[in-house]
Amino acid sequence: MRLLAPNPNREHARLEAERIRLEQAELREAARRKQELEEAEHRAALSERAGELAEQEQTRIAAEADAEAERNRAKWRKRREVWTERTRTAGRLLVMSTTNLGVNLVAVSGQAMSFMQRGLPPLWAILAAGIVESVAVYVSWHAHVALREGDAAWATRMWSYAIGAGAGYLSYTHVQDYPELFAACSLASPWLWSMHSRHLHRQDLRAQGLIDPRAPKFSVLRWLLHTKETFAAFKWAVSEGVQSPHVAVEVVRTRRAVRTTWRTVDEAQTAVVAAQRTQLELALTQLAALSEELYGVDPDALAAKQTIARFVHRVGGGMFPMYRPLPPVELRPADERTDGAQTDSADDSRTDGGRTTDNEPEQKRPDDADGKSRPAGRRGRKRPDGRRPSGRTNGGRTAQTGGRSAGTADVADVLPLGRTILADHQRAGVRLTRDRLAAGVKAAGQTISNERASALLRALQTSVSSATDGADENSSSADDNDDKGTN
Repeated sequence: MRLLAPNPNREHARLEAERIRLEQAELREAARRKQELEEAEHRAALSERAGELAEQEQTRIAAEADAEAERNRAKWRKRREVWTERTRTAGRLLVMSTTNLGVNLVAVSGQAMSFMQRGLPPLWAILAAGIVESVAVYVSWHAHVALREGDAAWATRMWSYAIGAGAGYLSYTHVQDYPELFAACSLASPWLWSMHSRHLHRQDLRAQGLIDPRAPKFSVLRWLLHTKETFAAFKWAVSEGVQSPHVAVEVVRTRRAVRTTWRTVDEAQTAVVAAQRTQLELALTQLAALSEELYGVDPDALAAKQTIARFVHRVGGGMFPMYRPLPPVELRPADERTDGAQTDSADDSRTDGGRTTDNEPEQKRPDDADGKSRPAGRRGRKRPDGRRPSGRTNGGRTAQTGGRSAGTADVADVLPLGRTILADHQRAGVRLTRDRLAAGVKAAGQTISNERASALLRALQTSVSSATDGADENSSSADDNDDKGTN
């Protein structure tokens, strides 16, 4: 026997094959385990899904059972309501029928007894009595049909009452025993049938929504203690269809509060208008008195005052005056005033220090008996030296003019300075007023009174207007000459 020598390559190949086989076996085992795990998970998912489906099915079955039970309960409730309503209606009909039929049977029995007492057979007596008593019921039924159909039923119902009254009269006069009972039943029969007819007709109107809601109910104590307020609340609630007494009372109280507020506002407005009218009348009266004091009574001035009075009477109460009212002055005719007392009240009533407006020069009075004019608003008393004061300066000194008004000759010394001040104001675009002119003169180191400042302002305005007119005439002449030259 020959031993083969070991082959390394063959051994290596065999070992490699064994390794591969082991690896494949491990892979197959891992795949098997993975498959088993996936199958277990799938079975668990299927079981869970089956449980959910079973639970949903049970929930659905329970819901259907509950719904079916609710439908059955609703059906039984509806049936019970229907039977309850039918029973209630049948009970009412039974009570009505028992009452009405009982009354009719009593009335028929009374008529039948009266007929049998007069020799009629019982059958004929009952038949005749039933016919007599059924006439009123038949007419009442026609009145009921007409009322339910919306036709006029009053005349038919009155005929049923009249027929019932006739049957009652027959029962009262022919029945010997208890005639009052049978007569009352004959009278009550048509009235009871008409009561039931009106009840059914009211049900029809309620179903159609043609019946007003009930009026609110107030206590007797409220009616006694608050009669006026309660009646107003009751009236409003009936007109608006409100049933709540509390709401009706609150509405009435709110309306009363609103009316009181408006009345207070109206009274306040009336008081304000009256105060404005009084203030305007006072101011216009004072202005008229001052004008009369300065210029005397003139027909045109009197007519103007009357026009102003009519204006104040018509629309003056609604105006808001933009001035300060003057204090009252003493009114006297112009011919009774003396030279020394004509302007005392006017001077005392001035609230601006004796100044006029900025753009108006002071007015002058008419010439007095001595032929001298006096500035308006200055006292007319004479000095011991025979001269009159011409005005006050801002520094409190008095400028004397010898009894004459301040004119152009009195301001000749300050006229150049005034022109310079006017030119400065014109360059600055500011309107020159008396106060500004007086301030400019004082700034130049000179003093000037209000009268001289007014006269200087008039002189400057006159010179400016004259220069402007002359320039306009020159320009128009130049234009005419140019036109002639062109022609």
